[in-house]
Amino acid sequence: MRTKLLKKDYNQELEEIAESKRFEKEAQNLLLSMLYKAEGAYNDYENVKREVPSKEEFIKNIIDIIKKYCREIVIAKPNSLLEKELTKSKCKILEEEPDNQYNNEQKVIFFPNEKVVLYSVIRAGVEKINPNLTLEEKAMITAISIGKCISYSEVIRDFNGFSWSQVTSEIENIDCNILYTDLIYLLGDNIVSKINSNNIKKLKKMVDKDIYDELQKLALRFYFIYDEKQKEKFIHSLQNNKKTLGEMNEQKKFVENISNRKKEMLKKIRDIDDVLNNQTKLRKEYLEKNSKLPNEKKIFSVSHYEEMLQKERNELLEEIEKCNKYQNPIEFVKIKTELENKVNYYESIEKIDIAKLQEKYLQIFANKIQRENSKEKILDYIYEIRYLKYLPINQKEVLKDKIDFGEIEKIAISKGLDVELINPISNNKETDYELLKSIFETKNMNLDELLIRLEVKNDKLVSEIYDEDILDSTNYINLQKGSNVKIRKTKKVKIFNK
Repeated sequence: MRTKLLKKDYNQELEEIAESKRFEKEAQNLLLSMLYKAEGAYNDYENVKREVPSKEEFIKNIIDIIKKYCREIVIAKPNSLLEKELTKSKCKILEEEPDNQYNNEQKVIFFPNEKVVLYSVIRAGVEKINPNLTLEEKAMITAISIGKCISYSEVIRDFNGFSWSQVTSEIENIDCNILYTDLIYLLGDNIVSKINSNNIKKLKKMVDKDIYDELQKLALRFYFIYDEKQKEKFIHSLQNNKKTLGEMNEQKKFVENISNRKKEMLKKIRDIDDVLNNQTKLRKEYLEKNSKLPNEKKIFSVSHYEEMLQKERNELLEEIEKCNKYQNPIEFVKIKTELENKVNYYESIEKIDIAKLQEKYLQIFANKIQRENSKEKILDYIYEIRYLKYLPINQKEVLKDKIDFGEIEKIAISKGLDVELINPISNNKETDYELLKSIFETKNMNLDELLIRLEVKNDKLVSEIYDEDILDSTNYINLQKGSNVKIRKTKKVKIFNK
């Protein structure tokens, strides 16, 4: 009864919001249809993925985003100019005042498709990023934000109320999807979904350093596609660092050049001081400089020109300080090493191997499972291992195509037996794993409802996994010496004891 009331209330609330904002009728219908499909598929989505918000939180979040962030909704109809504008992305978010951090009003443009509507609404709720953050922090926040949009839109994209079927071609960015999934399974969706400019520095402290560094590279690889200006800056910085390293390899010549640059800068500082300490010279130089500038670039006043000279002087002093470090043998080696590390790091971004990253990640994830003693959490981990196996790593392959999950699966089954979540089949955990391992392969959405039946065929022990009366999978093993298995030829028994 509570669920029905919530459904009615939220639909009505969405209708009222859409009407008050004067959305077109087609947009209103799409929003309501999207909400209906999301609510209908949510239980399956939650059951399969596990680490997601509650249905009520999810729906409330959608309503709040439409209310607070969507000033106008426009549908890009087939063969229209708007459709052409969306060739590279699912949606377009146009801010009313992009430079105003307090203004959340936006125009949202998307295709007439419920899956795209859900993605677009979640995307519209993404917070602005503080421009003063480092490149790495901006990349991580952006990758997490896009990952969240992908993850939340999955409820309609991959679930239809009857089955779980991944549509890899409709995932906005595979790197972001992997990054977000890894983080929520380590830290929880409640923490990761709320990462923003104010708390991004804390994230690094929560995750194993090696894993964080690799995920950071994944975020940067995505970010350089997402923001072409940032990519240009990155390439320019990389080229400059390489150039400096090349010069530093000829240390004697490099230090001589530094010494000459330092002399030139010291002379410039003396010239600036000469002007700043003489008001007549200052005014004369100001007039001469202004006379050569076009109207739109003229310097406002003598005092403004004085400020410009003072700023130039400070910048020269900073450069001289850098030169002093280069001339110090210990600092020279330190700077050279730092530049080499930076160049090697950024060059490794394009070479990142998803499979190797995920192998490291699974080791951390396995350690987390080892420490757990809760029945409920062990069951979650079994579902999550299955989900990770089907995590797309490119348009054609999922993670299980590249990585052997056997070790982490054995750990999960062993822990399940220890906490009496899994009903033991034999007196040997290795045997039990071999008989149960196909549960990590099935696309059946309710693992904890599966049944098992045992029999002997051709001198091999056979376990048949059933979804009620439907055969889901079969495992064949040679019974290990010393194993004791009680075979019930016709009876199916529950795998999980919740």
